[in-house]
Amino acid sequence: MTPTGSDAFGDAVTESIAAQIKAAGADLIRCDPGDDPNLVLDCARRLATEHVDAWIVVRPGDVGAALCDVGPKGVPLIAVAASPLSCQTAGVGADDRQAGLLIGRELGGVPRNSSDCARSTLVIVNDSASASVSTERVAGIRAGFSALCPGAAVRVLDAGTQDRAYDAFRAVFPVLPEGILVAAVNDAAALGVVAATPDGRANQVTVAAIGADQQARCEMTKNPVWLGDAALFPDRYGQVAVPALLKALAGQHIPRNLYIQTTFVTPATLGRYYGTGDCPAK
Repeated sequence: MTPTGSDAFGDAVTESIAAQIKAAGADLIRCDPGDDPNLVLDCARRLATEHVDAWIVVRPGDVGAALCDVGPKGVPLIAVAASPLSCQTAGVGADDRQAGLLIGRELGGVPRNSSDCARSTLVIVNDSASASVSTERVAGIRAGFSALCPGAAVRVLDAGTQDRAYDAFRAVFPVLPEGILVAAVNDAAALGVVAATPDGRANQVTVAAIGADQQARCEMTKNPVWLGDAALFPDRYGQVAVPALLKALAGQHIPRNLYIQTTFVTPATLGRYYGTGDCPAK
């Protein structure tokens, strides 16, 4: 049960899962509810009538116990990028605190010495619409950054979309001193910050984010403002979710929480993980 077409992350996760299921020789029934909670529950009801042997849900949204009530009973469930469900066998997702820690450390290493830290400002772009995820990411950012650059001022902007981040950063930018270090909890916010940075002061801004989706990777390769990203690798979720599901079907124990390894990627290291041939010309 996957929200195909709703966003790049969901698409990549879905295709990764489908590829792994095909490789395992299993039959796949797909249901796409998009972002509509009612359709999510309709999909769960449909899977229950299909008498599936196991099921996977990707980003089911805030449907909670209702999903367990109407979905298949007595079979393994893997919940991907979701809040914990009472009926899940295991959850697969990113370690959000670790992702935040990675970008916090990288930004904390940008100032050359303690006096530069004292003149720097860390701007954290949060997203209250994804509170549980953002809280963990922000905690990691603060911990990673303060360990290397404890003297910097910190400002928090609640602007989790590209448009909101553009407006919010544009509004505060004139009053920020030189040495602006931006940690965005997602790529959309980082894209907004980068777009709002005046060309004349671009050398005073350094941005890092969490995600490393295609648009962010392309922007990263052409814009020196963008230091790098903690990559979440949605194209690898199937490599974790499907083997876990098969183990559960075989009666083997699997951990309750399974994490995708997160890596900090830069323009110099992107080629180890992704191609950039489909990016627009610089």
